[in-house]
Amino acid sequence: MVPKLKETGGAIAEAVAEPHGVADPNDIELALDSAPISGTQWRIFLLCALIMFVDGFDLQALALTVPYMAADWGIVPQAFSLALSASPVAMGVGGGLLAPLGDRLGRKPLLVTALLLVGSSTLAIAFTESAAQVALLRFVTGAGMGMAAVNALAMTGEYAPARRRFQIMALMTSTFALGAFTAALVASEIIVDHGWRTLYLVGGTAPIALAACFALLCPESIKWLLARRPGDRRIAAVARRLLPGHDAGSLFVRARPPDERRSMFELFAPRYRTRTFVIWLACASGGFALYLLMSWLPTLLIGAGWSDTSALRGAAAIQLGGIAGSLGMSFLVDRGRLLGGLMLGYAGALLSLLAIGLLPASVLLWMLLLVLIGGGTAGMQVVWMSIATVHFPLDLRSTSAGWTSAVSRFGAIASPFAGGAALAAGVSASSMMLMLVVPLGLSAAALLLARRHFAAPGATCAT
Repeated sequence: MVPKLKETGGAIAEAVAEPHGVADPNDIELALDSAPISGTQWRIFLLCALIMFVDGFDLQALALTVPYMAADWGIVPQAFSLALSASPVAMGVGGGLLAPLGDRLGRKPLLVTALLLVGSSTLAIAFTESAAQVALLRFVTGAGMGMAAVNALAMTGEYAPARRRFQIMALMTSTFALGAFTAALVASEIIVDHGWRTLYLVGGTAPIALAACFALLCPESIKWLLARRPGDRRIAAVARRLLPGHDAGSLFVRARPPDERRSMFELFAPRYRTRTFVIWLACASGGFALYLLMSWLPTLLIGAGWSDTSALRGAAAIQLGGIAGSLGMSFLVDRGRLLGGLMLGYAGALLSLLAIGLLPASVLLWMLLLVLIGGGTAGMQVVWMSIATVHFPLDLRSTSAGWTSAVSRFGAIASPFAGGAALAAGVSASSMMLMLVVPLGLSAAALLLARRHFAAPGATCAT
C-alpha cells in the first residue's frame, strides 16, 4: 500500500497511511497531534523564535550603523553597497545549499553551527577597519542566517501538532520582524552612548549564547530521529517527555527510507512541480515587493510630502501589518481555509496598492493601507515559507524550505536596484506602488490556477 499525505488543519502532515481505514496511534504525527503540547515542545518553539529574533536584529544592524561607520572611516556611505547586498545574497546561498544538510545531519547540529557562524561574524565586525572586511563578514553572517532560519522552521514544524502548526510557525517567524524593530529601537541609545561597535558586540554575543542554550536544552527532532536513526536511544528519552506512557519503541514516522537521497530536482517531480512552481513564484514576487518597500518606502513617502517622522512610521506599518497578517492567515489555514486565507491576504494588498496609486497621499489613509500591504507582503512571506516546509515529506522539507528561501532572496536582491532605477527616472510614490500590483497579481493568479494543489482538508497526494 502506498502511503498518502493527508492535509490536517490546512497543513500536510507526514505520510499517514490508514490500513483498513484505521489510523495507527503509533504514527508520531498522529501521536503528537492527539497529545497536549508539552513543556519540551514549548521550549523548542521559544528557542527557535529567539533564533529568528536575533537574525532579524543582526540583519538590521548594518543599515543602522552605516552612517556612523562611514563617518568614522572617512568614506562615503555608498562604499557599503556591497556589504548591504552581501547578507541577502548569502542568505539565499545558506538557505538553498547549506540548510538542506539538516535533512542528513540533523536539525540540531545545523542550528548550533549556524548560530555560531552568525555570532562570531557579527562580533568580528566590531573589530573591522574597512568596508571590504565588513562585506566579507556579512556574507558569512547571511549564510548562517539562511541555515538557521530554514532549520528552525523545520524543527518547529516537526514538533508542532498539526492542529496548531501554522499558528505556531507564524508566531515563531514573526519574531524576525520583532528583532529588526528592536534593533532600530535600541540602536540610537547604544550607538550614541557607547559607539557603533557596541551594537555588534551585543548582536554577536546573543547568537553565541543562544547556540549554547540550544545545545544544552533542545533535543534533536524526534521525527528526524525516527526517519534517519530509528534505533537511536534519544528517541525514548524525547518520547518520555512528549508522550508519557506511550511505548517509544513502537513509534514510527512514515517517510522515505533514510538512505534514499533527495535532491532539489525532486521538488519538480510530477507530484510536486506545480506546487513548487507556485510557491517559488509567490516567494520571489513577494520578496521583490517587500524588499523594495523596505529599501525605498521612507524615501518614497518623504517625496510624497510626508514628514521624516511620519515616513518612518509608515515603514513600521509594513512590519506591523506583516505580523498581524501572518497570524491572521495562519489562523485561517490551521482551520482548513488555506486557499481562502492566502487569497484574502492577496486581495487586501492588491486593493490597497490600487488605492494608494489612485488616491491622494493622506497620511492617515495611507498608513492604514500600508498595514494591509504589509499583511499581503511581509505576512504572506511567512505563510508561504511555512507552506514550503510542511507541504512536503519529512526528508524533503529542508530542501524545499531552503530553495524557497533562496528564490525569495533572489527576488529581494533585484528590488533595490529596480527601485533605485525607478526613483532616478522620476517615478512617483503612487506610481511605484501601482507597479507592485503586477508581481503580486501574478502570484495570486498562479495560486488560483493551481488551487487544487492547495486544496481543503481531505485532499491527498502520494508521497
